[in-house]
Amino acid sequence: MHFQKSCSIIIFMRIGTEKLTDRIQSGRSIYRSAKYFNDLGQYLDTTLSEFYNHVKNIPYKEDESAEIVGRPKYLFDFPALDCKKKAVLIGSWLEAHGIPWRLIAVSERPDRQIHHVFNQAWINNNWRNIDATYSDYKLFEAKPEVTAAEELPR
Repeated sequence: MHFQKSCSIIIFMRIGTEKLTDRIQSGRSIYRSAKYFNDLGQYLDTTLSEFYNHVKNIPYKEDESAEIVGRPKYLFDFPALDCKKKAVLIGSWLEAHGIPWRLIAVSERPDRQIHHVFNQAWINNNWRNIDATYSDYKLFEAKPEVTAAEELPR
């Protein structure tokens, strides 16, 4: 998740693009895209663990030129997904099952520049990390090397 003063973001809901000026706009695009949870089809009947494992095993690939966020049905057509697209999928599953969730933007860099986003879900009276970005991540795993973090508004 790279942020510059102005870069393009492509949102696959209605055909069109909008300029992305900051991570707040990117987060709002993720929240908006996740509302199309009916796009999940057969995955609506899976458990959180099953769906999480499916999403984390989709290969990771950073966006090359424009930040891309889209409805779940379009994201399943991509051969690889970055953290934003995986956050849309996880958010959609949580939305479909009525589980409160939020987006957390973080940095693991010494300069504290935000570069990553993932979901948290309110489960058993705690916010639990659900970061499906990489295949070796685990459900509810803590983030030990975070240098900066913030909740992205809806």
